[in-house]
Amino acid sequence: MACKTLFDVKLRCTVIAGQVNSYPQKDFSLLTDEEKELELRYKNVKNYAIGHAVGVDWSVQNKHRVIETNFIPKVEVPSVTANTAGSETKHLNFKILSTCHKNKSVFDYLTDFANGYGDWLTTQQSMMDAMESHEQEVANSIVNRAKDAHARIIEGIEFLKGNKQAQLAFSFMNAAMLKQMTAGQDSPDFDKFNWRPFQLAFVLMTMKSSIDEGDINRDVVDLIWFPTGGGKTEAYLGVMAMVFVYRRLVYPQSQDSTVAIMRYTLTLLTGQQFVRAAKVVCALELLRRKSEKLLGKTPFTLGLWVGSKSTPNTYYQAQQVLNNQNFEKLGMTSCPWCKSKFSEKNYLAHENRFDIKCTNDTCEFGASNNSILPCKTVDESLYDNPPTLLLATVDKFAMLAWDGRAEVFFGGKGKRPPELIIQDELHLISGALGSMVGLYEVGIETALIKRGIYPKYIASTATIRNASEQVKQLYGKSSAVFPPAGLEHDDSYFARTVPITEKPGRLYVGYMAFSKSKRDSLEPLSSLIAIAPQVHFAGKPEYKDAWWTQLVYHGSLKGVSASDASFKGPITRSIQQKLFEYAQELTEDEYKSRNEEISRLLNVKSLTSLQGAERNNQTFAELEESYKSSKVVDVALATNMISVGLDVERLAVMIINGQPLTTSEYIQASSRVGRGDIPGVVFINYYKSQTSSLSHYENFRSYHESFYRYVEPTSLTPFTYQALKKALHASLIIALRMSGIGLVANGSADLFDAKNQDISLIVQMLKGRIRNAIEGPFDTDLQRQDQTIKLETTLDMLEELVEEWSQHAQESKQKRRQLHFNSKDRAADSLIKTHDVEKKALWDTQTSMRNVEDSTLVNTLRELKNEH
Repeated sequence: MACKTLFDVKLRCTVIAGQVNSYPQKDFSLLTDEEKELELRYKNVKNYAIGHAVGVDWSVQNKHRVIETNFIPKVEVPSVTANTAGSETKHLNFKILSTCHKNKSVFDYLTDFANGYGDWLTTQQSMMDAMESHEQEVANSIVNRAKDAHARIIEGIEFLKGNKQAQLAFSFMNAAMLKQMTAGQDSPDFDKFNWRPFQLAFVLMTMKSSIDEGDINRDVVDLIWFPTGGGKTEAYLGVMAMVFVYRRLVYPQSQDSTVAIMRYTLTLLTGQQFVRAAKVVCALELLRRKSEKLLGKTPFTLGLWVGSKSTPNTYYQAQQVLNNQNFEKLGMTSCPWCKSKFSEKNYLAHENRFDIKCTNDTCEFGASNNSILPCKTVDESLYDNPPTLLLATVDKFAMLAWDGRAEVFFGGKGKRPPELIIQDELHLISGALGSMVGLYEVGIETALIKRGIYPKYIASTATIRNASEQVKQLYGKSSAVFPPAGLEHDDSYFARTVPITEKPGRLYVGYMAFSKSKRDSLEPLSSLIAIAPQVHFAGKPEYKDAWWTQLVYHGSLKGVSASDASFKGPITRSIQQKLFEYAQELTEDEYKSRNEEISRLLNVKSLTSLQGAERNNQTFAELEESYKSSKVVDVALATNMISVGLDVERLAVMIINGQPLTTSEYIQASSRVGRGDIPGVVFINYYKSQTSSLSHYENFRSYHESFYRYVEPTSLTPFTYQALKKALHASLIIALRMSGIGLVANGSADLFDAKNQDISLIVQMLKGRIRNAIEGPFDTDLQRQDQTIKLETTLDMLEELVEEWSQHAQESKQKRRQLHFNSKDRAADSLIKTHDVEKKALWDTQTSMRNVEDSTLVNTLRELKNEH
């Protein structure tokens, strides 16, 4: 058979005369405004061919265009750098900026920084003027957004110049950021610790609207868009720290209330970000202890508010978890400041209190008179003492309709409500989850506004399309993306593409096993990658370690299960066979010296939602282990839960099984490798039976050279009938219970009176908030008509809910029974219940924002005869 087979066949076309135009695109006039901008920014990225069951490549050889087939296409995607400042870094240095309140030259540095951005904008204007007329209109929109950002940065600097308290807050914030970066270092060189330019620019741009309620941009959602690993978290943590200090300086009576709410979509990601935020809060707390006259005697604190599967809800549960030595479920297993591991003695569990302390004598907390860490992980402790920063999953906010104790997070008793809300990974707030979040947000913001605060919203993402519509649906506000794009895709001033001649990028390799089934296609690819460390990296321990662990990505749990079976069977056998064949090629001396190396027994771990938070956290920790460790993970089988939050620098190799459903997921997942000094390599195991796999294989080069342009628009529909039936009543309950008008107690549901002035006002505020999210500029009369119908339907349903509640309350009174929100026994009626509970209540209400339906059993009957 082999003697009649041609291997490594290639078709090559060399254009001797004439030229090859780029592949036809959709007519420019038919594109949306956002699509036109993408076409303009990527106009220099050409696509000269599409394969047919094969990848294609093109080049210029001897001044002739050459197009050829490639069965294993490869594209090296350049990295993006945020370090665009050059050698002059005074304006970025934390130490220098922390002297803002007493060193006026800081303002000169900041002005020079802003002027550098202004100079770049001048070049963008010149580029626009040289464009064709049909491009100039599109380019003008791009440049104007950048000009708006520049104007806000200048405005922020001027605000800082004229506000002494803002200067002090800015100084403390920079001191805290520096302190948390140098924690544990004996003699750090402060000159080396700087902001990345886009981070500082974001802080300057948003500071005024974050601390000044009257600012014109207070109602703008500022969205940080930056590739994975660029430092988005530090940017919004900087804004957050400044707001914390400013509020202590201006409103000292509110120092023991919640200032900011930070939300994530995944429990795993929430736990990881909790550690990062904890370092900043710990730094602020250490600074406060030395400046009590300015910052008060109440500690800066951080609270983790997630589901009971991850952390205890009560002090009693915390004691039980501690008795079982299950430290992972207590939210923290090491000190966020000194990183020393915890044992039982670090946890202080009492009947009505739970604290975590550091016992390391070399730690600033452990060595102090007060070794208690400013971190709270038990729900009950958060209700007793609301944290400065509440860090939670979006799902947990569904409990606001159920648990009146959460009112403490909304201020009250003379204390200001939260004024900063941060949403990370905004692109994940889409689909069914996004629809629920959009509705619950109506009630949450209404309650805050009723308490006297218009909160500032900040969001971040690494992949986004249609951001303005998504933000409008979620928050009823306009948005501003930062850094705003430039006229070319590889330069936005604050983010620039690094040529691969200067620094290696991430290599993407397409692989399609035409003769293999979907189940068997992984075996030859994975087994060859598994032996690569022994074969190619002898004497190169850093590369050997980077390639030792395979991260294998799947689009479903079923795929993980199939791969697990393959690794325990055919893949392991294939690895042993290949290593045996390799050993035969070695000399006797080489074989003796490397005998132990030339064998692999795979340690295969899974990272999926089925494993549970504790096991997943353990696997994440084991991924940090070197190849020399007995705990090293050889293969990690994962689902899309790792597409955000996994940050292990030693990982350099990934296999993606089948093309992921969305480009956003693909970019996020593949960015998990190559985050350290060793460049990442991503192998895409395309399935011949999967249409999307074949399409991406055939368009491999053009897709990977500009895959950010292919990110799909996010979609959420909070005001459809189905979504409204599920959650509009919960939004109404949250607005009333959390607004401080006396309806927070569980037994106060029967106090509802639609004619009450406060209740009537809140209902009107809810209507206004809904109107903001639905109404907007529309392109066609048909769209305007559709939105009008949607608005009328939503407002009518809200009125019906108010009437239903009123009637239910009246009926309970007539029966001389109390109406509770959720009655614990039969002594009172219930307003709400979960869908699976057998009791009477007015509304079925979710305890999570995930789509929850009743289970249905399906029985398949065989051998039924068709009588027709």
